Amino acid sequence: MSSPEHNHMEMERENDIKEMKLKLIVGGALSIFIFMGSFPQWFPFLPEIFSNNWTLLLLTTPVQFWVGSQFYSGLKLLVKYRTADMNTLIAVGTLAAYLYSAAVTAFPFYFAKGGVAPAIYFDTSAIIIVLILLGKYFEVLMRGRASEAIKKLVGLQPKTAKVLRDGKEIEIAISEVQVGDLIVVRPGERIPVDGNITEGESEIDESMITGESMPVHKKSGSAIIGSTINKFGTFTFRASKIGKDTVLSHIIKMVEDAQGSKAPIQR
Repeated sequence: MSSPEHNHMEMERENDIKEMKLKLIVGGALSIFIFMGSFPQWFPFLPEIFSNNWTLLLLTTPVQFWVGSQFYSGLKLLVKYRTADMNTLIAVGTLAAYLYSAAVTAFPFYFAKGGVAPAIYFDTSAIIIVLILLGKYFEVLMRGRASEAIKKLVGLQPKTAKVLRDGKEIEIAISEVQVGDLIVVRPGERIPVDGNITEGESEIDESMITGESMPVHKKSGSAIIGSTINKFGTFTFRASKIGKDTVLSHIIKMVEDAQGSKAPIQR
């Protein structure tokens, strides 16, 4: 992944976190009043207006359709493709509780039995939405840690390489390196791309890839990995893998895939 692409993903993630945090604050505050209003006998200090069904309907509506808006993608799947995911279950379940309670509020005489007022479930709908959104919020935060790991990996990639062209050593952008180029690496420099040493030898710090703390001796014919650190000697190597084909790029891709994967129940 290129740095601009990663930065774009990072901005999207931060925007998602801000939006979810706002929804959690609003949804959480409303859910507290909805819950207390649904059980006025437990909260005698609460003003009577909060136990009115119409008030509860008014408080629950933004939770149902704004705070829980992301769950309605599951209904689109159900209608369009006749398939379902976790969002479908949440949307159908909470919407059923909301619509039934709204119907009871609007037409209580149709639901009353033996003079007993029918139950409403606004609190169930609101609390389920807020709790599941809270779980998703924590999930996004955890993905952010993986995103930070990707950011650090991207930062390990050298920006330039010293390439031999027509017998002369020139410094070019890493994106301009081609397979087969001869590249010179001096002590303390990061190896730009994957390849095989053609001349010279050195000790290479591969700890960022293998976890091995001791430098590995490399000589002519040895394979080397891009973004690892040349410790002592100067050598020339021939590029064998560049761009998305390097070992580091594959590691970044695996982290991204793991970051975006879901458990079967979430699909």
